[in-house]
Amino acid sequence: MFRKSCNFPQQFELNLHHMSDSPTSASLHHKTIEHSGWVESQVTLDGPVSSDDLLQALGELPAGPESTVLGVDLFGTDKEIAGMEAVVKQAGITAPVTSVISSAPGCGGMQFAAATGIEPVPIILRDRISGYLIEGPGTRHCILGGLLPGNPEASREDQTRELFGTIEEALAFAGLSFEHVVRTWFYNDDILDWYREVSDVRTEFFQHHAIRRMPASTGIGARNPAGTALTGKAVAVKSGPGEVLIQAICSPLQCDAFAYGSAFSRALEVSDSCSRLLYISGTASIEPGGRSAHEGDPAAQIELTMNVVSAILGEAGMRFEDTTRAIAYFRDPSHIPLWEAYCHNLPPLPLVSLGCHVCRDDLLFEIELDASSREAPPA
Repeated sequence: MFRKSCNFPQQFELNLHHMSDSPTSASLHHKTIEHSGWVESQVTLDGPVSSDDLLQALGELPAGPESTVLGVDLFGTDKEIAGMEAVVKQAGITAPVTSVISSAPGCGGMQFAAATGIEPVPIILRDRISGYLIEGPGTRHCILGGLLPGNPEASREDQTRELFGTIEEALAFAGLSFEHVVRTWFYNDDILDWYREVSDVRTEFFQHHAIRRMPASTGIGARNPAGTALTGKAVAVKSGPGEVLIQAICSPLQCDAFAYGSAFSRALEVSDSCSRLLYISGTASIEPGGRSAHEGDPAAQIELTMNVVSAILGEAGMRFEDTTRAIAYFRDPSHIPLWEAYCHNLPPLPLVSLGCHVCRDDLLFEIELDASSREAPPA
């Protein structure tokens, strides 16, 4: 976590003094979400991140260096991620880091969550921090990241089972179980070769644990620096009666994912007395019957995908202006200019873009998005 008491290396202290004279390279978006008893910050730095970029972002947190960074996500090429990992380490951040390798240089960036007004409890597995537990009035939030299988030589299915077991172990440390999970992310190397297998392992796990409410989820094809078959993250929420309402939000323009055998919800909303937080799963150009649409037409796939996301937001009484965090995935990064042209119709989004494989070979674009509102849901 980032604290005033961190002992920065001498060179890094010099960077602090010259921050105002050094231009930043990454665009900064900072969104806050009010929870009962604490404030969550979602920070997006779009583009390769320098020390000054990160220091500026940390300085804009509600309590500045007294806020606690809960988890950091890095997106970029191997070289870009190595540079950003060094920046995170120099800043004294001890939160778990999830690193996702992009197929294209110059895009990607950094996203991180932070907590203010409360003292999170670190969740330590195998001598490293794997996440944080935040205990508010009558609620428990658990944020996990940087999760990796221990043996990269094991079969991909066994690595996936181990990762689910690690999530379960971390949740137990926090007094939660998998039934409290509201959001998952799985970044799978060579996803097109084994997406069905990883889906089967997930379904088997959910059936064994009698999971009835499926979490929102993202499954994307990307390598990680550790060389394991996959890496993952999860968010779980547990509350006393009446403290938090968790409900699935349907996608008006699509069928449920379970209709074609995928065990996740299109979107989940987590509401308390202060705000509503909407997690929209990784969403792509899929028609109501479950088939891919607009094969070979990236512009049409982007438009349909965004129409689907807009409809989900509308179902929850939200708009793109309520977005707190988003990631756009492109099978072919040369399509990013098409996305940028489409974005002229949208408010500025706290978003990073990267080159990754989507879970079907005919899908060219996918986006995930979180949004938050203080307004009551539609009647």
